[in-house]
Amino acid sequence: MLSLTALILIYSTIIVPDNYKTIQEAVINASQDDTIIVSEGSYKENISVTKPISIISSKGPDYTTVRAAVASEPVFKVSNADHVKISGFTVTGSTLSGIYLYNSNNGTISNNKTVKNGSGIVLYSSSSNVLTGNSADLNEKYGIYIESSHRNTLGKNSANSNSDKGIFLSSSNNNNLTDSSVNNNTWNGIILWDSSNNTISNNKVWRNRFGIVISGGGNNTLINNSTWSNIYIVMPL
Repeated sequence: MLSLTALILIYSTIIVPDNYKTIQEAVINASQDDTIIVSEGSYKENISVTKPISIISSKGPDYTTVRAAVASEPVFKVSNADHVKISGFTVTGSTLSGIYLYNSNNGTISNNKTVKNGSGIVLYSSSSNVLTGNSADLNEKYGIYIESSHRNTLGKNSANSNSDKGIFLSSSNNNNLTDSSVNNNTWNGIILWDSSNNTISNNKVWRNRFGIVISGGGNNTLINNSTWSNIYIVMPL
């Protein structure tokens, strides 16, 4: 059995700004499976994550904002790293994406407000992740964009008032999208493009130009979605 000292050495908690002044500095110095707790405040930086760690705000998104220092880069970029958790931030100011996962699996993105970015949350070649309780609103393109990513679970998110589409799945299969609000987007609420075997259930998709659009792919399941005041379209190609 490991001693308490050994456990502390294996799994550490790092406090920003007490232990490190910036989140990125904490990430660089963190070991695998460490937890970084970010105190309330406003942080101007771009954070690159390449190891399995958790980054959690101490008081939630209403009290902890991360704004892009370099607008052309994501605020949080997770690359080639599994089991990453990002929770409890307002994430803003990137012309690309608030939170971007590339080739990263089994992560958790929860309770974030990704607002006023190019896109709110982007998954590319990233599978078996959980996105829950996020607000992906008021972005210039998409609220949530998922490409070549499979078996992800999206629940209780919002993707509202984005300037293009609310939630966009492209070439992505076996995803589960449920209990979300996708309202007042300029074009599509939810679009599945060349995507198959996805389940779209119990979502409110209101007041978009088009409600739910399916183009290509097959065997998608739509259950109990509310599409009031949309044009509900299924487009086979």
